[in-house]
This record gives sequence, structure tokens and C-alpha cells, in this order.
Amino acid sequence: MHFTTIFIWFVLYSILGWIYETIYCSVKTLKWDNRGMLIGPYCPIYGVGAVLDVLVCGGLPNYGAVFLTCMLGSAVLEYTTSYATEKLFHAVWWDYSDLPLNIKGRICLPCSLGFGAAGIIVLYGIHPYMSRITDSLPLYWQEPVALLLMAVFSTDCALTADSLIALNVKLETTLNAIDLQISEKYDAFIENTKQNLSEGLTTLKEKVSMEEFREHRMMEELKNTLSTMNWNQTRALRSSVTFRHTKYNELGNKMKQHVLLFRHKKSDGNMTSEN
Repeated sequence: MHFTTIFIWFVLYSILGWIYETIYCSVKTLKWDNRGMLIGPYCPIYGVGAVLDVLVCGGLPNYGAVFLTCMLGSAVLEYTTSYATEKLFHAVWWDYSDLPLNIKGRICLPCSLGFGAAGIIVLYGIHPYMSRITDSLPLYWQEPVALLLMAVFSTDCALTADSLIALNVKLETTLNAIDLQISEKYDAFIENTKQNLSEGLTTLKEKVSMEEFREHRMMEELKNTLSTMNWNQTRALRSSVTFRHTKYNELGNKMKQHVLLFRHKKSDGNMTSEN
């Protein structure tokens, strides 16, 4: 078995995983939900899982052994991937916190059982047809195809990683700007208001809390930050489910909500203009 064949399987299964994930999430939310953290239509974790299923489970004696291996293997793969991407980018692309028997929202028993069943479907139902596709291509054709796919996939990974790093830098910069403005302007804001209203400083501080002032500055800085983001950074923001970083959690999720709300309003506006 040649590496180029395995890589082509990886890409094809990643595309099938993206199709499944997108359809499932779109039906669940009743709106289009383009899943995956990368730009292209593929979810690499499905490709890795399917290829490991084929390579590891191909020699197992029965369905039960395949099911158990895929169930445990998917749990390890999901947990490791979730942990690594969260540590690298402070973002979360799936969260099972609302499902029973989950571990830190990274894995849960119902999904692991589902992936165990999916391993059987892939190995015995899908992969025979996938093998026919690659077997029909001579190796001298597979190699350039694999190289082309590798170039596209590597470029996508590099662009996405760059966008996620830039997004975290923007979040850090925005938070620093908010904290700086609060420390410099809050007392000045209170003093100015005191002079205008001729009220005592203590009374005004009760009326205008630090939380209210911080929320106001956060929304202003959020709008400024969003105006500097390019399409790929915005797409990376939308693709995440949430942020778990203690510093970025609040701002990142507010930023995502703002992007989705703007997108929804823009979509409604286009529909209205067409009518």
C-alpha cells in the first residue's frame, strides 16, 4: 500500500466528513452551517479517523472488535485534537458539555458509541468503493494527484493557522486597549459627569458601575477590531464553537455573536431588496 493512496483516502474521507458534519449541523439548526476550521470543504479529523480505521481494523476478526477499537480510538483522537487546538489557538470547534457522560466537553460516550458504529460502516460499507476508486488509478497518476491535494491542503492549513494566530493577537490587543482605557478614562468620565450633573462622586459611582463602563468600552473596541479583520480571520472566528481561554472567552464570544448577527441582518436585507 503506497503513501499516495493513503493520502488520497485521507482527503476523500475528510471531504465526506465535512459533508456529513455540515448536513447534520445545518439540519439541526435549520440553517446553513459550514463546518470545519479550514477554508476548504474537508474536516481532517474524519480523514485521520477513517484512515486509521482502515489500517488498524482491517485485520480484526469481527464487527465487535472493530466497534470497540473505533469507539476507543475516536475518543483518544477527539480528546487529543481538542486539547491541542485549544492550547494552540484558544478556540473550541466542538463542545459536548450539554451531552451526558462527557469529559470536559471534549468527548462523550454517546458520540464515541456513534463513531464506533461509523467505523464499521466505513470499513465494510464505504471503503470497498473507496478502494475501487484509487485502484482504478495507476500509481503514476495517483502521485501527481496526491501532490496537488497535498499542496492545496498544506496551503489551507498555513492560511488558517495564520488567521487564528492573528485573531488571538487582535483579541489580546483589544483586551489591552479596553483595560488601558478603563484605567485612564473611568475616573475622568466620572469626574466629568459629576461636574455636569453637580452630584457627588460616590453617588455617581453607584449609578455608573465599572461593569457598565467596561461593557461600553468593550463594544466600541469590538467594532473597531472587527473593522480591521479580513475575510479569513472572520471565517475562522465563525467556525469556532466558543473560546475557552480565560482572557479571550468573553470578548471572543461577543465578537462571534456580533459577526453572526451582522451576517444575519445582511442576509435579511438582501432578501428584502430582492422582494
